[in-house]
Amino acid sequence: MAARTGLVVAGAGARGAYEAGALTELLPRLSRAWSPPSVLVGTSAGALNVAALAGLAGTDPETAAAELVARWESVRTDEVVALPSSAVEAALAYAGDLAGVPSGLRRLLGLPDRVTRLLDAERLRPVVERVVDWDRLHHAVARGRVDAVGVACTAAATGGTTVFVERGPDTALPPYDPGRDIRYVDARLTPDHLLASAAVPVLFAPRLLDGDAPGWYLDGGVRLNTPLKPALRLGAGRVGVVATTPMVPLGEQPATPPERVPDVYAVAALALRIVLGAGVTEDLRTLRAVNDLVDRGEDRRHQHVATWFAGPPAGRADELAELAETVRRREYGGLRALRNPALVVLERLVGGAVPDLDTTHGAELLSFLFFDPAFAAAAAELGAAHAASSVRPDALGRVARA
Repeated sequence: MAARTGLVVAGAGARGAYEAGALTELLPRLSRAWSPPSVLVGTSAGALNVAALAGLAGTDPETAAAELVARWESVRTDEVVALPSSAVEAALAYAGDLAGVPSGLRRLLGLPDRVTRLLDAERLRPVVERVVDWDRLHHAVARGRVDAVGVACTAAATGGTTVFVERGPDTALPPYDPGRDIRYVDARLTPDHLLASAAVPVLFAPRLLDGDAPGWYLDGGVRLNTPLKPALRLGAGRVGVVATTPMVPLGEQPATPPERVPDVYAVAALALRIVLGAGVTEDLRTLRAVNDLVDRGEDRRHQHVATWFAGPPAGRADELAELAETVRRREYGGLRALRNPALVVLERLVGGAVPDLDTTHGAELLSFLFFDPAFAAAAAELGAAHAASSVRPDALGRVARA
């Protein structure tokens, strides 16, 4: 059997539009150089992207990727987060916690029992239902056009990763992986699986899933943001990887002045970078280190797995945050903010609206939550530009300029 091509797409929030843009370059090149990806695995927004591509199976790669970008450009802020109602509800719940109001009294007063999230992700459901052609996805998997689609989630009960897999007749379900604490579960994928994979801790509430592995689940990026290993276990022999963070570590960065204590926005931005970026660096570096050992004949237990990465080049990790700030000022600065009131509230929640303070971290947080046609179009264009300069492996695993 010829080696399957896998596609792994990392979590990204609203930056998923950037990933869609990167796929306009990567997907056609993967298909020409190797074969159309048939093992599709993703986390959070990456799960939405791979599910949408599975629903476009049979469409030529250029058209499929362009359609994916168009679907991202159709999403608006108020379709994703209910602001300011979500913020008000969270504030009331937190006030009840501080005051020690009993749960029974809160329910009597119509107040939330506990603070379960800052934003209401239920509004995402129509978006997920619209972006993914679910009937075509199921048909493609059943007919073998797509071998497997995997959605990575984190189990709230155990902290381990659960990969929900819709697979074709020729794909075996991998056994439990104790080394990485990854459990594979057969599933007929639904919008609930994607909403669970995208349930960023604190921002969104965990999702309750039934089926073969009932329980509460949240963002898969907590443990496995770039699910490379599941793609390999599902039969991929070579893998394209899309992410919104560079493949290499950031390295030395300017130190924060000692008199400036990192605020909650800086810490939140750091947390998202770790959740949505650290896995990219770790897994790809590990895989490529193993490849080097295999190529030198020092590792006979593994086979060489070619990888093709599309994402920000080294040293350009901040461009998406800068782009979010630029688009926000251009499209919604001043009185133009009235065109998108939800964005005004959102910007204040992430600390990007105080003019005499450093808004860098607020802009970075905004880029993860900026569901907007103008930002999606700009982010997709940036993703395509970055992917156009990516490198691909040749037959021996060395890299050659594409």
